[in-house]
Amino acid sequence: MVLYYSSTGNSEHVAKRLSEAFHMKLADILSIREKTLDLQNEELFFVTFNCFWGVSDVVEQFLMKTKFLHAAKITFILTCGGFLGAADKQLEDIFAKKSLPRPDIYQLVMVTNYSILHSIPDTSAQKAKLKSAEENLNRIIPGAAHTYRSNFLIRLFSPMVRKMYQKYRDTSRFRVSEACISCGLCAKNCPVSAIRMKEGKPVWEKKTCDNCLRCLHHCPVEAIDYGNNTVGRLRYTYKNPQ
Repeated sequence: MVLYYSSTGNSEHVAKRLSEAFHMKLADILSIREKTLDLQNEELFFVTFNCFWGVSDVVEQFLMKTKFLHAAKITFILTCGGFLGAADKQLEDIFAKKSLPRPDIYQLVMVTNYSILHSIPDTSAQKAKLKSAEENLNRIIPGAAHTYRSNFLIRLFSPMVRKMYQKYRDTSRFRVSEACISCGLCAKNCPVSAIRMKEGKPVWEKKTCDNCLRCLHHCPVEAIDYGNNTVGRLRYTYKNPQ
């Protein structure tokens, strides 16, 4: 089985590749309502994005609340813009709490979508990164790539980095420009239902969200920004580089 949680399409693309390669069922975790998944001795692949040296709150809550039974093996592929940091430590801790073996974890560098802190590369650079990612994925699928393992120093700094995630989950800095066309896509796509439409404009009614930036990157008119951090920066959604 292949499970995924994706913001701008990177992780969804990888999950689809895995599903095709291993002829496995594919599912977005947002569509799963069962509290117990019986894998029937099949391998479980989980694909999601790196989020401040870990996984986002949506993923963490899903992992903590779901029982995984009879999995032959559990493998995570974490997409990122450059470096996983101590993301493996967070996953190890989660699985230890559930008395499950440590999963295999792979880092897959793709195009960053975290425009709050990073500039999105231009189109040509995106294509180069995605082609490289495809080559690396072709090594991960048959097990020819090395699994990811962070070192002691990186793990030591992990709590501080994770605190930054909580800071940026604050929704009060999201804003909408006059370019908004009232399509409602942001509210519809928000994985935690933090947005509602009020008089034709999106309003972030929850104090915190998952900080996935789906709303920002999928806005068809680029009307959403996070304070001044994202102003003038490119938006990104996955496109096949070929």
